[in-house]
Amino acid sequence: MAAAFLKKVLNTAALLTLMTGAGAAFAHAHLEQATPAADSTVNSVNELRLVFSEGVEQAFTQVVISHDQAPVPVSSIKTEPGNKKTLIVTPAQPLPAGTYNVKWNAVSVDTHKSAGDYSFTVSN
Repeated sequence: MAAAFLKKVLNTAALLTLMTGAGAAFAHAHLEQATPAADSTVNSVNELRLVFSEGVEQAFTQVVISHDQAPVPVSSIKTEPGNKKTLIVTPAQPLPAGTYNVKWNAVSVDTHKSAGDYSFTVSN
């Protein structure tokens, strides 16, 4: 009877170990930090920096900035050199005063997709 109990404990432990490893393998790139920060008010914006929990594929990641529901032209979206976790978004022009919404769709380096959005305000 003790052998059967021990076998169940070991099987459960093995299953939990496999499930924990699978969870890490199927992780998505979550937004951990943004500059300007969500719900913040800033004086000026020349670029946005989005820092994800894992590296993102620049070519398959999209960021749309909008103001009054109209898209804001963006001149570039690229990862920081040597750091695929940081995405640098450069608007074509410095952003004038107003409230902006940022929507992002990221594809992590392990090809998993994630999305989100946040807002910030520029004051002059």
